[in-house]
Amino acid sequence: MYAIVELLGKQYKIFKNIIIKIEKININKNSIIIINKILFFCCKNIIILDKFILNKIFFIGRVLKNLKKCEKINILKFNRRKGYKKKLGFKKKESIIIIENLNLKILKYFLDGSKKIGGFYKKW
Repeated sequence: MYAIVELLGKQYKIFKNIIIKIEKININKNSIIIINKILFFCCKNIIILDKFILNKIFFIGRVLKNLKKCEKINILKFNRRKGYKKKLGFKKKESIIIIENLNLKILKYFLDGSKKIGGFYKKW
């Protein structure tokens, strides 16, 4: 069971108990974050793309660390045959979060019976 979510303009593949690095968010350590912008959800043999159902699913995560500076990213600019070279670099800030739990209330319809929700059936 996994999902593709959007956090701060980037897409991540997440599932339960995974640790991911995202760009720095201004939230204290051990704070809870709710991820509700889900683009794709897969559970067993069921793939959900319907926005009506995806709006009802959300993941709960916790901030483990706020890293001040990570590995350096080097950028080299140059013009050929002109002798122009410029080396830039920066260290981006990151936060480490863990996905603890997810809400599966809406998925009972798919796993228990063959009710029709949003144009999808459980049994294909």
